[in-house]
Amino acid sequence: MKIDLYAIDIGGGHLAPANAIKRQFDLLHYPDLEVRVVNLGRALRMRFLSLVYKAYWNLCLRYPPLINAFYHGADNPFLMKVLDRVFGAAYLPRFAAYLQRERPDVVVSTYFTFTHYLETLKHVDQLHAAAVVLNPEPFDAHSVWFSSGLDMNMVFSERSRREIVRKGLSARRVKLFPFPLNPEFRRRTTSPAILRRRLGLAEKPFTVLLFFGAEGQGPAKKYLAGIVERGLDVQVVVICGRNDRLRADLEDEARHPRGSVRLAVRGFVTNVPDYIAAADLVVGKSGPNQVFETLLQLRPIVISSFLANEQRTSDWVISNGVGWLCRTPHQFVGLLVRLLADRGILREYRANIRRLGLRSGAVEICGYLYDLARKHAGRPRRPRGLERLRLAARELGRTSRTRTAARRAVRKAARIVRRARPARRPKRRPTGS
Repeated sequence: MKIDLYAIDIGGGHLAPANAIKRQFDLLHYPDLEVRVVNLGRALRMRFLSLVYKAYWNLCLRYPPLINAFYHGADNPFLMKVLDRVFGAAYLPRFAAYLQRERPDVVVSTYFTFTHYLETLKHVDQLHAAAVVLNPEPFDAHSVWFSSGLDMNMVFSERSRREIVRKGLSARRVKLFPFPLNPEFRRRTTSPAILRRRLGLAEKPFTVLLFFGAEGQGPAKKYLAGIVERGLDVQVVVICGRNDRLRADLEDEARHPRGSVRLAVRGFVTNVPDYIAAADLVVGKSGPNQVFETLLQLRPIVISSFLANEQRTSDWVISNGVGWLCRTPHQFVGLLVRLLADRGILREYRANIRRLGLRSGAVEICGYLYDLARKHAGRPRRPRGLERLRLAARELGRTSRTRTAARRAVRKAARIVRRARPARRPKRRPTGS
């Protein structure tokens, strides 16, 4: 059996849930199952489309109004499907050939473009696998993420489930799970002091972690400047991710005295959970992966900004008393002064996090997908639609040497065509005048 998780390397929001499910499958060790995370941007050689998507996403990170305008205007499934079919005309044949070659039993789409491609292929009987949609936004029910034509849509909050059903999606095609997190992000039980020692950090000071995702696009320098200007006695750890320019600038700044502020600069790291658990406070984006990964370590989060698709996650954080929204360095420094003066605030927010009872849904999702793969793999892969007609025509060509075999093949093809026709309604007899 084979399960494919389709994603694209545009930001981490689509890859993170897929990688979390894949990693959980690896730990479960199903002997009869192969699970792969497939970057379809590369597998289908979507160079032009990937370039356009990446350029647009990088612009959105710098100028949030771009994504806000798109997100509010794109809550129209018909419009988005038309656009995806126009831009994807060159890639649909490649996708169909890829599915025919790889023959997965279950496919999971984490990106709306691939969801629309799968819908199209299913409509023309070129999709044999069971198809599942994963909406990476846990509190959002934007129509672009969902599909009424595929087998199931996974959501990660009751709010999202209710709203998409209210928009017209059948409740039978919506399944609710906890948000999937990579098993490596399990809650750390080691004390912060020991973790700081292992990470090469000072053990005692109040520690603030600035982390704005793998791309390192965020106001880290502005927030650090506000802390230095106020002269607070804190340790600031900045994870720059792939932003080499930010890392170089901060490493240069770390060589100069900054009063009582201790600065530690890191590039791309693979042990982010250790840094989160070693901190007293985490500052970052409101992407659901970073929010849930931070809260799982019982650390409150400060959200510096949010895009349109992340607004509901930000609202959920604030309404549950597990974090704050600070749009400017001045607001953040004011909050930090309050937390340093009253450590009871942090204890209260950590208690709020515990009450949420957060856990990863990766194990449940893996169990569901495995059962789906077993059911689907047990069905015979009988050809459908145009493929059946082609096979009948080939059989006719192979067996036409004898009249009996030829007649049998013709009758078989005729039966297939007859079944494919819509049933005719009986004509009404005219009523007498």
